[in-house]
Amino acid sequence: MTVPIDSQIAHDSDWRANCTYGLTSMLDILTKETTNQLGATGQTIFFLGDGIQQAAANCVFSLVNPLTWTPANIARITGIVGRQAIRTSELFLSPGTAQLAWQELRNKFEIVSLVQNINSTLGIRENAFVPLPVLVEKCYSLSPFQALWAVEGIGQYYTESYWKFYGPPQGLLLATNAPVPEKSLLMLHAGMGKFFANYLLGIGTLTLTPQSPASQFRAVVERFVTLAQANTRPGCLGPVIESLGLVTRDFYPEMVGSVHQQLLCVAPELNGYFWHGVGRALYFSRRYLLPALSTVWAGIDSEVRGCPDRLNAMAGLAWAVVLLNMRQPQILEEALRTFVRNSPLQEGFANGVASSIIMRHDTTPDDPLLVSNFCQYRPSNPQTADLWSRLVAQPCTAALNDYYPALRQHGALGDVFRFQDLAALVARLKQMPHAHGMQASSASQGLQTTVQ
Repeated sequence: MTVPIDSQIAHDSDWRANCTYGLTSMLDILTKETTNQLGATGQTIFFLGDGIQQAAANCVFSLVNPLTWTPANIARITGIVGRQAIRTSELFLSPGTAQLAWQELRNKFEIVSLVQNINSTLGIRENAFVPLPVLVEKCYSLSPFQALWAVEGIGQYYTESYWKFYGPPQGLLLATNAPVPEKSLLMLHAGMGKFFANYLLGIGTLTLTPQSPASQFRAVVERFVTLAQANTRPGCLGPVIESLGLVTRDFYPEMVGSVHQQLLCVAPELNGYFWHGVGRALYFSRRYLLPALSTVWAGIDSEVRGCPDRLNAMAGLAWAVVLLNMRQPQILEEALRTFVRNSPLQEGFANGVASSIIMRHDTTPDDPLLVSNFCQYRPSNPQTADLWSRLVAQPCTAALNDYYPALRQHGALGDVFRFQDLAALVARLKQMPHAHGMQASSASQGLQTTVQ
């Protein structure tokens, strides 16, 4: 019997597609298992080295991929390449610009290494379950700048350790189970969310790949939200959900769209936190590590240009830039001069500045100079000075004098992990009876979504 040519072609096409799908899924699973078997130091090396290669490959691929040869994409890529060429020439011709870029890269390496190797940094023995108060105390023995990131890292480490010894937790960070200082709560919750996200998207669901059906992603997102709600102290759900976006974009970038779609189905009111985390992840992305290859500000244009939540992504990116480079405000001044001044997302940037100042002030209150020195910095360039005043200095002042006291009084500090009108939020809170400590405000209680 002769098979019609059209049917044979369709059959061969389906066969090739199935083989490609199976091979891609298998490679994803093997890569996931390989990174899991590496130690903390090995993961850091793999993460950074793979990213440098990925950045170079992506630059080349964008130029040779015919799918990008539409008039709109050609114009967009030309603009990005043009801006990048100017930036690259500045790095070579201006010693000051190159020095700032190098310092920024050193800051990234410092924090990535600290978080990835938190147990060795704090002298924690392998395979030992250490009570959370002891771990938090060790974090605050570091410098105030490092302590914030260490608390986030220890939140992830402690959650993983608890899971390994006792199984999935219930009420892990509630006050009765976690007698820790309130100043550690925001970043402890962020760290807990990082473990939940990394586990469920990674080795906890080994068969999950970017090609997995929507139903499998739905199950993962539902499990994540359930775990977040079951282990979060009132008022602290925001940083847990934000970590889902951070981990997805950082380690599973091809899954961002699928996770986003299922979060819209499961808990749409949490979507802003997710995209804030995606924006924060861009700054730590391996793709944007080397400024001569690509810039993280171009990532906002290329990765979230079709996203309805671009302001959240910009707020998350600004959050990361401020927190990581607070000791060298000249780095942020350079970003304002070269990229932010022409961005249509300046409102998101200003929100990220204010929110990061609130979180830093709350987490490391014992060193006010770190925040005040940053907020009091003034650029010498008149053009940049005006931009700094509007997008940095004024948000800093409002954050410290107006927003932080009200948010803390009403237990709503977790709400700063997404873009919103902070002045309007504070105005609403002031009309309500205040809570004590990190308790749920009426503004935050709406986040306690029940998974259907």
